[in-house]
This record gives sequence, structure tokens and C-alpha cells, in this order.
Amino acid sequence: MVDSSPNSVTAEPLGGRYQLGELIGRGGMASVYAAKDLNLGRDVALKLFAPQSADPDELRRQEAEIQLLATLSHPSLVTLFDVGTDTRVPDEPRPFLTMELVDGQDLRTRIRHSPLPLDELAVVGAGIADALAYVHGLGIVHRDIKPANILLVPVRPGEPLRPKLTDFGIARIIDGTRLTSTGTLVGTAAYLSPEQARGADLGPASDIYSLGLVLLECLKGDVEYPGSAVESAVARLHRAPVIPDAVPEEWAQLIQAMTVLDPLDRPSAAELEAAFRTALVSPGSLPGPVQAEPTRTLP
Repeated sequence: MVDSSPNSVTAEPLGGRYQLGELIGRGGMASVYAAKDLNLGRDVALKLFAPQSADPDELRRQEAEIQLLATLSHPSLVTLFDVGTDTRVPDEPRPFLTMELVDGQDLRTRIRHSPLPLDELAVVGAGIADALAYVHGLGIVHRDIKPANILLVPVRPGEPLRPKLTDFGIARIIDGTRLTSTGTLVGTAAYLSPEQARGADLGPASDIYSLGLVLLECLKGDVEYPGSAVESAVARLHRAPVIPDAVPEEWAQLIQAMTVLDPLDRPSAAELEAAFRTALVSPGSLPGPVQAEPTRTLP
């Protein structure tokens, strides 16, 4: 069995191409390494998943979906370069992804420092909503919007950090957002949409709900639905998010619209992006209005 420690994993290039370096992140499903693409001579981030099913049909499905995601191109998405399978242990194939290596902190770390002022919040909201509008238009749903998956990248000195959404589509491919009886989603469960918590079919509105919880956390500094995976998931089915009185009315209305129980009543990503763009140019960093009663469409 291939150990997941840096010393054993980095012993030889993956796929004869990627030389792994420093471990830069670890989760329940995968570890992320800084790596060197020996073919192109560029630095990348390589995400190495835990051993998966050896079913060749399942592996082909995963790789085909990741290849689709590799065609995406947007300034607020972390670019996915390549996909492969580590087959050094024949009975324990391990999918891996290579992505753009981003120099910046994630939003989770930023929130731990302090809540975001409204001007920073507008930049984050506009960037992520724009990225979601792009991918939703292609029929792809992220399914795992959370602060840890939003990276903040410096662009120019003195300008706000720009957001980049990472792990796009990985939850759909690996099925990592399915709530189980063992509570394996502790951490991610705090951002599930109500339809995710119920195990229902998901559409773009699920990402909108999760983004609403992320923005609320940016304002409050605390997770809205803490607790175990089951406790967190059930809580949102019984109460709406609590928005502090100090939050400006325009922001409160926007977050309320994003987090209503019925997904058909939530604004689209394109409508949100327009509202956040208004905040970027308004003196008080206040978002514009969203459509009061969005047109209902079949999933």
C-alpha cells in the first residue's frame, strides 16, 4: 500500500511526469502537494485522492468528467490542467488532479482573522457569482461551496484580493457531499443546501444557497449551522439563517433571498453578480436589488 506521507508519496514522479514536493493541504478525501510538471517545467498543485474503486468503468467515468472540467476557463476559477491515476499499486488506484498553483490564503483563514468589510465582501461575492454564472450556464454544479474552497489572490498592490473558486466539480465526481450516517461530512456539512441535506437532486440553486451561508459567515465571523454533520444538516430545515441587525438592509435581503428553502425562489448567479457589481461602485458598498420573484423554470 502506498503511504500518504510526503516521503513515500514523493519518491517517484506520478505518471512519470509530476514530481511531488511540499504537502500544502490535507482533507478527508485527498492530500494536496506542490509539484513540478517535468514535461512543461512549471509548478502546479497536485491533488492526490485516497484509493478508489478498481472498477475500470468507474475510473473512466471519473476521468471523463474531470476532463470536461479541464476545459473550463474563467478568471475566478482555479485552472484544472490534467487528470490521471496513480497505478503504482495495481489494486489501489488513486486518482489525481493537477491544477494552477495559487499564491494566496483561503477565505476560511481570512474569516478567522476578522469579519470582512462590505467592500471586500462585494469583491468576493461578485467574483464567485460570476464564476458560478459561467459554469451553471454549462450545466455544471459545484456542490461544495465553502470558505476553504475560495482562494484570495493578490493582483496589484493596494487592490482587494480577488477570489478564485477551487475544487470545482470534484464533489460531483467523487460524490463527496453525500451525507452519511457516520457523519463523514463534518466541516463541509455546514454549507450544504437544504436539498443536499435531504438527498434530493441538485441544481445551480444549491450553489447559491451555499454561497449565501459563506457570505453570512464573512459578515458574522461564525458558521451559521455548526455541530455534527447530522445536526448541521437538520438545523437548516427547521430555521432560516439568523442575520445580525447590524447588517445593512440591502445585504440582509440579498442573503435572505439566497437562502430560502425553495430552490426555485433563489436568485440566479447572474442576478447576484449584477447586484454585487452595484456594490463595487456604490459609496456604501451596498448591493443592487435582485429580481423579487424569479421566473420559475423546470430543473
